Amino acid sequence: MTPARALFVVLATVAASAGACTTNHPPSRIRPVPPARGSSAHFSHPPTIDGSRVSCLAPPYTPPPDATALADGTPVRRSADGRRWIASLPGESVPTPEQASALVERLRARGGMFTWISYGLYCGDMPAGLCLEYSGNLCEMRIDETARTLLTAIAADPILPRPRIDLALELAGGLGPRCAATDPACRPEAYDHGAHFDPDGPRHPGALADHSIGSCHHDGDCRVGGCGNHCMSWEYGGAHEGATCEGYVFQHPVFCGCVAGECGWFSQ
Repeated sequence: MTPARALFVVLATVAASAGACTTNHPPSRIRPVPPARGSSAHFSHPPTIDGSRVSCLAPPYTPPPDATALADGTPVRRSADGRRWIASLPGESVPTPEQASALVERLRARGGMFTWISYGLYCGDMPAGLCLEYSGNLCEMRIDETARTLLTAIAADPILPRPRIDLALELAGGLGPRCAATDPACRPEAYDHGAHFDPDGPRHPGALADHSIGSCHHDGDCRVGGCGNHCMSWEYGGAHEGATCEGYVFQHPVFCGCVAGECGWFSQ
């Protein structure tokens, strides 16, 4: 008997830094029929500046790479991958995990951008410590302005005055091509782990056509996003995107790469 089809809809932070929602999943026994077109199948295209997102990796969108403080003097440090900026709020005491969780709920109740703030015990690859986290899209979030808004609200909390806490601001989505065209190892990404890609073999487009989007120059411009079902240009996707997470079984290996100038799933 074929198992019933299961559909899980999640909020996926589509980041190059891999997480549970951005890795390929074990396929279920679902026929390889492309899903119906819908909003969950197409990730938004974050804005560009003069046609590119590269300029948004520099001031005024992000501090200089070697910055140790924000414009208002708040201490800050950058993660090694350039994706996270950790701003420190000096205070009198470190909140307990219970106090931090309650603080997050009070902040979320303010609505707007505060809805997306979250609580963690550590800030990614930064030194261990208590921190709050916030993700935004490249070219949409300015690190200085976002940090000032959030830290001001945290410092003004009436129940937990003057907490000592870190705030991790993460740039979601792609920050550039997955790999360089000149790199011999820059190849398409497989839908299923372990699938063998033949660089001299044909590319037959059309697999999961409604989950393919964005122009490209080479395979490194394309990446797997969502919960493993989307093949998109690195310029697509961002924080708080909706994604469907079905698993599909194909008769032939399927890969995410560049085909005729478009990112898409193809079989060999």
